[in-house]
Amino acid sequence: MNLFRVLGALLIALTVAACGSGGSTTSSASTPSAQSAAPSSPATTSSSAATSSSAAAPATTGPASVAIDNYAYTPATITVAPGAKITFTNHDRTAHTATSTQPGFDTGTLKPGASHAITLSKPGTYSYYCQFHAFMKGTIIVR
Repeated sequence: MNLFRVLGALLIALTVAACGSGGSTTSSASTPSAQSAAPSSPATTSSSAATSSSAAAPATTGPASVAIDNYAYTPATITVAPGAKITFTNHDRTAHTATSTQPGFDTGTLKPGASHAITLSKPGTYSYYCQFHAFMKGTIIVR
């Protein structure tokens, strides 16, 4: 009977110890996630900075390109002339979209390495985002 008590106590001690290490593992697992989220914030901040500086840029009359890389559109803001072709190319390892927040355009799902071109003929400001990663945002100014 004493052997069962010792084994029971040992089992309880191991279970408690495992729970304690599970807590440590959870803490460690959440730390990389927090670190992974941190690079997105600068990318979002960079996007905002690019938006401010690019808004005054002259309109591109020829084809324009937007790279999708590191969960961001680069450049975040472009200015094009009406009828200019804009090509989105996904350089990430995951799928993305470029979808207008108002009726305007949608590239559909762009798998890694894929491209899709759009043409906007009506002057205006077109805000867009990724349907899979809503924090990804960009702007196209047509003038």
